[in-house]
Amino acid sequence: MKARIKFAKTGSMKYVGHLDIMRYFQKAIRRSDLPIKYSEGFNPHQIMSFAAPLGVGITSEGEYMDIELREEVKSREALERLQNTMVEEMDILQFRYLPDHTPNAMSSLAAASYILSYKHPEKFSYTLDELKKGISDFYTNAKEILIVKKTKKGQRELDLKLLIYDFNVSLEDDEIQFYLLVSTGSVDNIKPELVLEHFFHFLGQEVEEHSFFIHRLDMLTRVDEKLVSLGDVGYEL
Repeated sequence: MKARIKFAKTGSMKYVGHLDIMRYFQKAIRRSDLPIKYSEGFNPHQIMSFAAPLGVGITSEGEYMDIELREEVKSREALERLQNTMVEEMDILQFRYLPDHTPNAMSSLAAASYILSYKHPEKFSYTLDELKKGISDFYTNAKEILIVKKTKKGQRELDLKLLIYDFNVSLEDDEIQFYLLVSTGSVDNIKPELVLEHFFHFLGQEVEEHSFFIHRLDMLTRVDEKLVSLGDVGYEL
């Protein structure tokens, strides 16, 4: 039986890389005594796959992992058993079963949503109204946003406008926060900080690398041409 697990990674856990997170979950699943399925062959391993790996230094409340079980366990019981193995700042948020032919989370991923905020607010003097107008000029009312993106094979020009599905800014607890919903997946994978770097360049300010705190809110797939959360796919037992 296929199952999808949604989890959060916050606090100091943001400094743990993807490979270590994979090893961590392998051990956690063994400790939880969930009846996970193993691959066949001389070196059997747990059948699990993750959606887009989270970069080091990024927190999230919308991470996903798909596993296969030999037998069903009630969703609430499975969630509690796995949550009981978690360390602080790692939380299991959801456990849902998937129909047999459901594509895994990585292959069905289409977009991801983020909140970004300044690490050093003193370096950014723009008011909220100035940022809203800037987003309107840079994104909302623009016909295209042509950039050159570096890839493993070199460079290619692309229209960033087509790969940003939502972009806005707000003031939350006296803190400027940017919301971005961008294309994510194996074909067009856009990092949210890339969008802000080009946005501030448009405003006339060069941005240093790692200038923003980044928090991933969720990952989404397309169902009937609409973007829906990966966590809305499947059902609970």
